[in-house]
Amino acid sequence: VRLQNHEVVRDLHKIEPSAFFFLGNTPVRDFRQVGIAVQKECPSVKHFIQFNLLDNDELINGAISIIDFLNPDALTALRSKDNLTTQLKEIYASIQPSTPALIIYTTGTTGEPKPAVLSHDNILAQNEILARGLSMSGDISADELILLVNLPPSHVGCVTEALMTTFYVGGTDILLRIFDPGSSLAAVAKYKATVLAQIPTQFRMEWMLPNYDDYDLSSLKFVVYAGSAVDLPFLERFAQMAPNFGTGFGMTENAGFSLFSAPGLSIKDIVGQVGRAFADIAPVTIRQPMNPDGSAGSILEDGKMGEICYEGRIVFPGYYNQPVETAKIISSDGVLYTGDMGYFKYISGYRSVVLGGRRKFMIKQKGFNVFPDEVSAFIALHPKVSQAETVGVKHRLIDEGIMAFVKLKPEVQLSSQEIMEYCQGIASYKRPQHVEILTPDYVFPLTRVNKVDALDLIAQAKIIVEGLREKGLWDA
Repeated sequence: VRLQNHEVVRDLHKIEPSAFFFLGNTPVRDFRQVGIAVQKECPSVKHFIQFNLLDNDELINGAISIIDFLNPDALTALRSKDNLTTQLKEIYASIQPSTPALIIYTTGTTGEPKPAVLSHDNILAQNEILARGLSMSGDISADELILLVNLPPSHVGCVTEALMTTFYVGGTDILLRIFDPGSSLAAVAKYKATVLAQIPTQFRMEWMLPNYDDYDLSSLKFVVYAGSAVDLPFLERFAQMAPNFGTGFGMTENAGFSLFSAPGLSIKDIVGQVGRAFADIAPVTIRQPMNPDGSAGSILEDGKMGEICYEGRIVFPGYYNQPVETAKIISSDGVLYTGDMGYFKYISGYRSVVLGGRRKFMIKQKGFNVFPDEVSAFIALHPKVSQAETVGVKHRLIDEGIMAFVKLKPEVQLSSQEIMEYCQGIASYKRPQHVEILTPDYVFPLTRVNKVDALDLIAQAKIIVEGLREKGLWDA
């Protein structure tokens, strides 16, 4: 939804598709303009199929509607053509577990989106991990699994996780074309959804609705969050939504979940951890950086911070036509480096991964590594704070300074100095050099999959730092 026309064109050039499916004119945006841009700039695309949501939504020239595309008579005619059915059988017989099945673009939070090729086995391994997580933690059988799918279809969270895992176990999906907080809760109430799996931002937007308590969510048996770190206040609200709750961890390059939280954990147990591994499906290790020769670094013992790595079925084939980029994250011996830092720790008897944060956004200060999520989570424990996000900005004395963006709860007063004093409760090298107090109506910048956009926040922080430098308040 957020990609501009030129960005869509840029990404399509990377894979040169032959068909393009797109929304028409919607209350959110007129996507017909995207279709027109693709017609002009992407000569590989020969077929344009438009989804019409509004009565006055006219087709762009050269496109057909999804209704005509799926015309029953046309489909029957296709099935009756022996040469096509023969081709289909031959193709099906040639498919192996490692055969590419899907391309999903990375979210582009650390650079341009890259087209990640996912195999059938990548997806099936992910499906099994999530299915086990739900059944072990919530005791939900296949016929009881009714899951709301309201994530972007450009993301593994929608396609391989929610949608395909439901197919995998034989459950039921409730589909929303575009996320809306009210429509999501209304769908849960109307169709008696038993599972709601979203990223934290979506839950927060739903809780902020003035009529949130009017929605009947009593059918929910399990709620799942993933995609970004959360704090204790979030979990306290989250745990009230259903009898069972949990979280998982993964990335586009492994088709979704690689870890899922153990059953029966308390709220305090789940803070900071992202689940346990399923070694028979997808071994997870914590490793030192990749060696200069391209081989995987050594495995670290439990409790030692390192990079979270995957092996086996969930290691994707690579980025489409990007061997150099692929070699940066898949070692020569087949280990996938995630870019996320963490360590193993036993929590309530389960060996779980505690998340440190993205290697890319790790803050280097005075020779120490500071993980923004840890600082944000601490600040969010303050009773007057609604949400906190932390970034690093170049500092002339201590390498990088820490800036905290702090959003207040409604109708409270809190100064940046009070937050600075509150942060005396954490190690000195983790304390912010500046706290930017935000009003309750402030909206954090989001990526196209509704995660807080760290790059945008860093850009905002750099502007603030320039103002502070003029007053001699930053590099001291």
